[in-house]
Amino acid sequence: MEMRRKNMLALGLSAVLCTGLFAPASYADILDNKDTYVPEVEKTAETAGTVEGLDDFPEETAVEGKTVSIEEEVPTTEAEDSEELAERKSESTEDSKEDIGGTESTVATSGYSGFRSAVVTKPLDNKIVSLQVSFEDPDFPARDHMKVHREKKVNVTGIVLRGGEVGVIYNPSPDLYKILPEREVEKKVNDQWVPYNRNYFTPGEYHYVYTLAEGKKSPYYLLPIAEQDGDGKFAYTIVSMYERYFYQKGEHTYHQENLKVTRPADAKYRYYTFESEAFTVKEAKIMTKVYLRSSFDIHNVKVGDTTKRATLQVEKVVLKDGTELLPKDLPQPFLMNFRNDFPENLDQYKLYLESYPNEAGKNGNLRFTQEEDRIFPEGRYKVLYVIQPYYTVDNYRFLVSETDDNYGKGTEIYVNNEPYEVRRVIPDYEISTITKITSPFFDAVKVEKKENYSGSTGNSGSSSKGGSSGSGSSGGSSSGSGGSGGSSGGGSGSFKVSSSLTGQVLGVDRSLSGGQWVQDEKGWWYKRADGSYPKNSWGYEAYNGKSYWYYFLDSGYMATGWVEVNGSKYYLFPNSDGWKGRMLTGWQWIDGNCYYLDSQGQNEGALYRNTTTPDGYAVDAEGRWVVNGAVQKK
Repeated sequence: MEMRRKNMLALGLSAVLCTGLFAPASYADILDNKDTYVPEVEKTAETAGTVEGLDDFPEETAVEGKTVSIEEEVPTTEAEDSEELAERKSESTEDSKEDIGGTESTVATSGYSGFRSAVVTKPLDNKIVSLQVSFEDPDFPARDHMKVHREKKVNVTGIVLRGGEVGVIYNPSPDLYKILPEREVEKKVNDQWVPYNRNYFTPGEYHYVYTLAEGKKSPYYLLPIAEQDGDGKFAYTIVSMYERYFYQKGEHTYHQENLKVTRPADAKYRYYTFESEAFTVKEAKIMTKVYLRSSFDIHNVKVGDTTKRATLQVEKVVLKDGTELLPKDLPQPFLMNFRNDFPENLDQYKLYLESYPNEAGKNGNLRFTQEEDRIFPEGRYKVLYVIQPYYTVDNYRFLVSETDDNYGKGTEIYVNNEPYEVRRVIPDYEISTITKITSPFFDAVKVEKKENYSGSTGNSGSSSKGGSSGSGSSGGSSSGSGGSGGSSGGGSGSFKVSSSLTGQVLGVDRSLSGGQWVQDEKGWWYKRADGSYPKNSWGYEAYNGKSYWYYFLDSGYMATGWVEVNGSKYYLFPNSDGWKGRMLTGWQWIDGNCYYLDSQGQNEGALYRNTTTPDGYAVDAEGRWVVNGAVQKK
């Protein structure tokens, strides 16, 4: 493996020097390809006798991890007098001729001439013609309103010399060459690169500026393009940079000629800078509202149910300008599970729960489960989802606080048409911004003990019957009939019509199919295909495996809350959850009192009053559950 790594580096470096094999890898998301400088060796009289490339050096001559020991360095301070300087120049030149017999030398700048008082003679063999650098950890492609990540560890992995016996020095000691971890960010404004000081990206063109430190004890030297020495194709030092990107976004190698001196030296190092390639941050349109459909119905959880994975899918996205995007308009998946619970199904989530005591003091203590098939104990809960836009999609984004977004309440997110609490979204240095959404409270219902909780705690949000996927129920039975002397429940969408309901014909007045639900300023009504609408009658809707009864008033509008029909009283769920107006059955907590609504028989859904329920509990004349005459409160 080590030999293979050496070979790969040597191949890359030799390509920079000799063969032109490097072609810049494409990174379509953020980086624009540039023409790459690839020196070619020409054997001319001027370069005859010099080292022409890495092919002249067998691999065993390369020194991995070489740390050069310097007994005598050529002083670089400006305190030398002219006589001492001349003497040291002479010594340096003679030593070079002794060590590298016959190798050409030329009068050249040292690569940091801004810190010298005179031009010195340096041997060509000690000139660095290519500096290889590589990211230690993957980088994150920049996106609109993401955090600017200025700390980045970049290492010098190799230097290629103009000549000499060593040729390539792998992983030079940081005392000789290192890159400072703090990189600067510049943005192009009016065709000029200017410092960018915000902590988040906005649309535009950017590049990074890296600082390279060269130890003063290095026997080798860098030569910026501005100080090139006329040495043919090796007149200055280029930087060959290898970048990796997070989430397998790609790898990219490019060569830069912009090495320059930009800051004074200190006692230990001389400093140079070089720039990355330019990259573009594209505008991402703001999502103000996101409507999701979850297969996990918080209003229909019973004690003993198991924690199955939930599927969370996009129903609609509303942009800041009012544009509505449907699933067909969006790449799929569009939003994904940040925790990546199921890599092959990015829209599936394990149930992460918060547990609280319910009204009876029962606490299920089922918290943050990562396991499936856990049993729901009696208690009160919230469910949490952590979502993020899929990392290959960068056209849309959440509202982001602590930036120039007009944040307000942030992006509103609805699940099954019910508003969820949204964690404040802040700039993130990862590939796309994540957010945590939390459901309202819900209870695990224990049917036989009457601790059913209908979920009537003030759900809000718009409801769309015709477009519902049918997963947003809220307690009660899914089968049954309505109406005085109504039908017996058939279950699974099977219904009978009592002969006492004169004039009501199943499939005409009772079945809500073939038409559409319509909402106006007064409420919901159902428009049949022929333009007529039901009134003073019950109707049932079977959709996506669920079936519910609804009642339409004389006005034609759907009833909600308590309604009395032919002497029987019914309760129609009043809140918006995708099935608003459905008839509830069984034990239900309503406005702090517990009622029993017939769950089977000829009058399914009718309120029990002043009697004993089928499971042996007493209710008063108003239908409230009582114990020894005392009304039981929630």
